[in-house]
Amino acid sequence: MSGKLLLASLAVALVVALGIGATLLLNPEPRTVADPVVSAPHANASAPADARTQQARTTNASLSQTPVAALADPGPLPPSLQGSRPDVRLQVDANGNLRIAEDILRIFDFYLSGLEEEDIATVLARIHRDLADQLQGPALAQARDLLRRYVDYRIALQDLPQAGSELDLAQLRSRLDAVTALRNQYFSAEEASTFFARESAEDHYMLQRLAITRDATLPADQQQQALAELENQLPDELRESRASASRYAELYDTTSSMQANGASAEEIRLVREKALGSAAADSLAELDQQHAAWDRRLADYASERNKLRGAGLSAADLQSALLDLQSSRFDELERKRVQALDADL
Repeated sequence: MSGKLLLASLAVALVVALGIGATLLLNPEPRTVADPVVSAPHANASAPADARTQQARTTNASLSQTPVAALADPGPLPPSLQGSRPDVRLQVDANGNLRIAEDILRIFDFYLSGLEEEDIATVLARIHRDLADQLQGPALAQARDLLRRYVDYRIALQDLPQAGSELDLAQLRSRLDAVTALRNQYFSAEEASTFFARESAEDHYMLQRLAITRDATLPADQQQQALAELENQLPDELRESRASASRYAELYDTTSSMQANGASAEEIRLVREKALGSAAADSLAELDQQHAAWDRRLADYASERNKLRGAGLSAADLQSALLDLQSSRFDELERKRVQALDADL
């Protein structure tokens, strides 16, 4: 979900928290802040021109009307999601209506995070099957409608102007206002408050923080005091999560530096264990091993690919040889990931 990342870096946090680039689908021609702002489309607006976005809307609308028994099995999760799950239990009230809770969007975002590895139709089918496994009657219809609006909302974010790397305060405020307007357009007041209250609080905090750090009239000591007062105004939960995110960011920087300087896996594990505990350190070590194994497989593939490219094959023969190489090294889901990555890896 846009804005859910808690980042230590102020610049990166602002970019993410204000929804800059945090869209469901890739926009082939993203607009810049210099372009005129286009009014957000209505929740039932006609499909936009690019094929992938149109497919998302069409597929989602079709799945929303598909009987539960007719929902096709999309197969195993993509590699990046295997071994994990949203772990969200949807709730209904005494009348069988869906209870609005923040974690509903966690289900949507869990599956949407697999878009790099599989197509939008498969991703949406996964979400609809998950909803159907948990809900029935009015609650299921309401959850499906919420998914439709959420997808349309994420698509509509693409029509907002992108902020530049200079993080202009006025532009960021304008974008935040536009994002808020979209939320109010696609969601009820209860939904918008439930889904985005925390995110909105952090967005406004980050803008105020940026304003303070950019205020050249404030001496350094007054800036620090103003920042401390601003931090103290945050809700306890948000302040604690920011502190936790900062610790994780510092740990990530530390271990990345250690890895770059040739530290052993055990040395890195000891640092993580001291900061996070034994179980988390073991999990991160396992992830390191998985990433290293994947990187080795990619490197081996790239080496063989480059040999084929230098073999003087015709374009058609080269394409065929590359597909054969991918088939011999990767399973179907991995091939999609490799093909998405393989410009030059």
